[in-house]
Amino acid sequence: MAPRRGRAGADLDAGVRAVALTVLALALGGLAGCSSDGSDAPSAAESAAANVAWSPCDDLTAASVGRLVGSGVKEQDGTVTAPRCTFTPAETGGPAYDVNYLWFDGGLDAALDAMGASGDQLRSVDVAGADAARVAVRAEKGGVLVTGFVQTEGLVQSVNAAQVAPYDEDQVVSGTKALLAALAEKAPTTPQG
Repeated sequence: MAPRRGRAGADLDAGVRAVALTVLALALGGLAGCSSDGSDAPSAAESAAANVAWSPCDDLTAASVGRLVGSGVKEQDGTVTAPRCTFTPAETGGPAYDVNYLWFDGGLDAALDAMGASGDQLRSVDVAGADAARVAVRAEKGGVLVTGFVQTEGLVQSVNAAQVAPYDEDQVVSGTKALLAALAEKAPTTPQG
């Protein structure tokens, strides 16, 4: 399908928009910061040092994410004290993806309510292995923002994606859904991994 340009999408709820824009601003701001040296996820010792037994990035690499989303990406995993799980475009103008998570026993809808991110713009999507999943899309002349949430047991993971114009909305949405499915497939059942 040809890239979609200049067509406004449905407005995002203020809570979802704030969450998406904050995460994307941090992710895209990192484009000018440090970049990954291409190494794998942090070692067990590094994770323990940061009191993080598990991270969604443990099972993701630039190569695996690139295959899922259909375009090359570079992994931005931050540092031991400031971890990140962001995949920036390998080529100028490509989509960027930021992954985050929250342990929350109340289910996806309750987690979204707690974050102030519930609203009509979130639509249910089927994700294999997930208890629940939602996606919101905002496409405008200057770019597209996609926010997705996937819940497996007490774990809620999110993907925020952005691409500036010209963009292919369908590719960014399908890439986000594919990334949600990979997250659900590899999701641990406890915070210890």
